[in-house]
Amino acid sequence: MGETSKQTLGKWGEEEASHFLINKNYEVVARNYSLAKKGEIDIVAWHIKNKNQKTLCFVEVKTRSNNDASAERSVGKKKMSALFVVARDYCLKNNIDMDNTYIQFEQVSIYKNENNIDIRHYEIPVV
Repeated sequence: MGETSKQTLGKWGEEEASHFLINKNYEVVARNYSLAKKGEIDIVAWHIKNKNQKTLCFVEVKTRSNNDASAERSVGKKKMSALFVVARDYCLKNNIDMDNTYIQFEQVSIYKNENNIDIRHYEIPVV
């Protein structure tokens, strides 16, 4: 069975987001990391943040064909809870000491229309 246009757009957006992050000196170490029936993290990457702190970044990518800020609104409490569970699993399986590693959740929103691509990058505050 073939991909839907939404799936094709989503895969394209994840590829664009990866290139965008690499150009900002992120080291992408995993893509589409999933935990059965719990969720998926689109991109896992290391990045040097404030004060030269090596930070493990879990990045959610949302791609839209219209520029209505719907991508930013699509990551709510339920999605964040799932991201936490999958991120914890990633850390455990990769021997990452969560108590002594800086961890950041981020979102890359990509809006694509016929003539323009708008990429927005956010740090998601963990409350």
